[in-house]
Amino acid sequence: MTDKIATIGEFLAAGNTEFQVFDLGRRLSQISVETFAAIEHQQQPHPFPLAHHAHLAILFRHKSSPQQDYLWFLKFPLDERGLLNVAARDQYLEYVVSALGQQLTDALTKEQEEQLKHNPYLFTPSETQRAALHAHISTQRQAAPSQYFDTTFDYLVGKHDDWQHIGVQGLHDCAARLMNLPELATAITEHYTNYAPTVQRYLAEALEQHSIPAKLRDFYLNELTEANETRALYALRALASMSNDKRVQKAVMILLKQPVDANILTVVGARLWPTLQNEELLRLYLERIAELQQTWFQALFEDAVSLPELRPLVLRKIAQNDISIEVKQQLLKLKTQQAS
Repeated sequence: MTDKIATIGEFLAAGNTEFQVFDLGRRLSQISVETFAAIEHQQQPHPFPLAHHAHLAILFRHKSSPQQDYLWFLKFPLDERGLLNVAARDQYLEYVVSALGQQLTDALTKEQEEQLKHNPYLFTPSETQRAALHAHISTQRQAAPSQYFDTTFDYLVGKHDDWQHIGVQGLHDCAARLMNLPELATAITEHYTNYAPTVQRYLAEALEQHSIPAKLRDFYLNELTEANETRALYALRALASMSNDKRVQKAVMILLKQPVDANILTVVGARLWPTLQNEELLRLYLERIAELQQTWFQALFEDAVSLPELRPLVLRKIAQNDISIEVKQQLLKLKTQQAS
């Protein structure tokens, strides 16, 4: 690697490409080129860590051939502060330069393909992650949705009940376009109870990745309080993209004022973590996870302090002794365990 090209962003720019960066770890989030540059230079932590890693999708196209897209799915370790492990990034760049040189968008030989496959920083996204990304990209570019869109749309509006053929991609194509399809949002509120449970689940997983209109927000807020435990969990996931909405924060506050199970707390911490920037919500969340078995408390507490938005808030609460006895006891157990 040369002294002039030290980062992935610089490498892609040198290859005369236009590129976008997305995080796929918690839920689909676009990262600006400027923010990505700051992350690569360790000027700021990665904003969406998951299990101490950044799960990235980098979409690029050569400026002379804008009709052809390329995708890299990359997973890099982060340190305890959330900063990128630059040694891992540098090693990945060495793999790419060794295999491709500067010809990023040329057709690959079989030998080059094998070289690129055998590096430790690639990851295979889940079906949901892929579907969310492709739906977002096609909507962003005002391109046609996938072949599954029409069948899925017709199912959601009640025109047929053959749910087994609608496809996860179809659900994400619909979810990504909801802001421009008010009739579909209305139909979901009217037909939701008739959907197969599997569709309710995968629809929630799609909605958490994309912005939803107020009508759906209100519907799922009602589901959160009125539906059974399973559907309440789906509702919570469906509301994830609205984490900064005051109505959603109020609903999570009510939820956390009573004992809740580990599944609910996991979704709050992993998908609706922006709600926990509210001091009272964070206090309640720490109290609720302290009621769980120690392994659950450890996992959820460590996840919370890994998030750059939450870490200083949590550490300040501990430093100021603004935590319950139960939280103190769990932290003492954790400290004892780590010391042994």
